[in-house]
Amino acid sequence: MVQYLGLDYWKKVKDIANGDEEFRIKTKGFTATFTYGVTDKPELPKIYMKFTDGEVIEVRELAAEEKTDYTLAGPYEVWTKLNKGELDAQSALMTRQLPFKGNMSAIIRYSKAFLRLFELMQTIPVEY
Repeated sequence: MVQYLGLDYWKKVKDIANGDEEFRIKTKGFTATFTYGVTDKPELPKIYMKFTDGEVIEVRELAAEEKTDYTLAGPYEVWTKLNKGELDAQSALMTRQLPFKGNMSAIIRYSKAFLRLFELMQTIPVEY
């Protein structure tokens, strides 16, 4: 078990995403950097994740003042509801419960890949 949304959790997300053929096919050609964060729990690190052509190639804590192409950050309760399946990712994004920053037209092309990533994230055993 890993601490939900801690660095070890995101490293497991990387491993599970890279091991999932469906995710890799759906992200083919996608290259970008992401920040994942929890807005109301400062003890949880902001995470830097780099996607390159269908693979997650880097996961680490975001450096101070570092910028990424996209940011997905919201309250811990929203992340937890997503992970427990009590809220679906599309609804969370559309209603801005989980605010998304970045080029929307570019990301829409890969929306199915990121919905798949949320499904994969739910399979990781976590401690809340």
